[in-house]
Amino acid sequence: MEKLETVKRLVRQNNYRENDITYKQCQELGVTVNRVGLEIFARKLRAMDRADEINAHKEQSMAAQAEQNGNPSSGLAFEKSSYIPGSFEQNYSSSAQYSNVTPLNKAEIHRKPLPNDPTERKREITFELGTIKVREYELLQELNILEHSERMAEAH
Repeated sequence: MEKLETVKRLVRQNNYRENDITYKQCQELGVTVNRVGLEIFARKLRAMDRADEINAHKEQSMAAQAEQNGNPSSGLAFEKSSYIPGSFEQNYSSSAQYSNVTPLNKAEIHRKPLPNDPTERKREITFELGTIKVREYELLQELNILEHSERMAEAH
């Protein structure tokens, strides 16, 4: 993961566009990358960073709007309990004890909708798959080095 963070940092330093420079810098640091893969990775990293900026801006504006309206900026908003004193005895003929807490299945909970944008989800999946491929490549390189070392040890 250290190499991945290094590549991310270099791509960002080069404004996501100077991939030839990024490629050379990666080679100088001993990080082996596929040139075409670097191009694709840079585009997707730019898109993800841009999406993060947009989401952060949305969250800030929603928090500011919630503060102006006097509402806390939490993700859940609970309505006042609908319990009416004495209604329990009228509705249920049981000798069990009760409390004035509304049962969870009857509580009226309003949640902010989860981000369900298919385009954003596709970006997330693509990025994760790219990360997995980078990790797979690193592991294959390490495996090749280990196998080469074993062959060299057997030869001597």
